[in-house]
Amino acid sequence: MMDVKSELKLVRLSLIVSIIAGISFLGVLFLDTPNDTKNDILGTETAFSGFGEISLFNPQNAGLFANNFYEDTNLGFVIFKPNSNWEIHSAVDEFESEELESLKTIGFVDGIFIEQNHNKQFLLTIFDIQKEDFSLHEYIDDQISLMESQNYDIPFEQVSPDNDWAIFAVNDSVSQTYGEQFLILKENRLYMLQYTGDHPETLSIKQKENINFIMDSFEVI
Repeated sequence: MMDVKSELKLVRLSLIVSIIAGISFLGVLFLDTPNDTKNDILGTETAFSGFGEISLFNPQNAGLFANNFYEDTNLGFVIFKPNSNWEIHSAVDEFESEELESLKTIGFVDGIFIEQNHNKQFLLTIFDIQKEDFSLHEYIDDQISLMESQNYDIPFEQVSPDNDWAIFAVNDSVSQTYGEQFLILKENRLYMLQYTGDHPETLSIKQKENINFIMDSFEVI
């Protein structure tokens, strides 16, 4: 059951600790998969990332990029790797035992890294929520309040009217570290896709498009 105190602890683990404790998300490399293969369908919603628009509730055709498509039916999500040079592997092995046990106490189910050449730009974590009155909007507000109290800048935030998805960004001007967290809530399970690395303003148009491709391809099924 996630209470406010647990939610704030999760913030530290998923966005702050990952930066300070040395889980490195440095560098953005050229990716080869084009964005124009994505077709909108009825019911698609749009989120606005620092890297471009993200289409929700629009699963892509896995047959188009069979080698770069990753699906976990047990955890209930799909995501595309940018190309065959990227790797997806379990995040559990990367956590310290104390950190992992702390995560499990607040519903941690599993997670994956999406990386190239050991540069872990993306971390996807999944949490079970038993709290009946859980509000994604309140959860985001708690995260942002904590980060602002620690002098992190919040360039933007967006929460859906139905409280089933959200996105926000965090900028640390001291360490020059930038992060975005894209969250989807479905059937008492919270999916959190996190990018940490270079600020969008420092990247080329092509680099931003490539990062956006990963975020845009993520779907909960």
